[in-house]
Amino acid sequence: MAKIRQLITNADFERMRVFTRPIVIFQQGELVDSGIIIQSHDENTVISTKNEHYEKSAYQFYYGSK
Repeated sequence: MAKIRQLITNADFERMRVFTRPIVIFQQGELVDSGIIIQSHDENTVISTKNEHYEKSAYQFYYGSK
């Protein structure tokens, strides 16, 4: 059974960055990207290791495993 959780707090994002856990990104219910590793983040933006920028207010971020 899949256990998927949304990243909400800065601590959630920081934990994924520190442990280099891949995340998935949705926008309005549509999958935008998967397998993203967070390089950095701040209050407004997530930056991936591929230098892609995602505004926290425009996307939903999830992690989990099956």
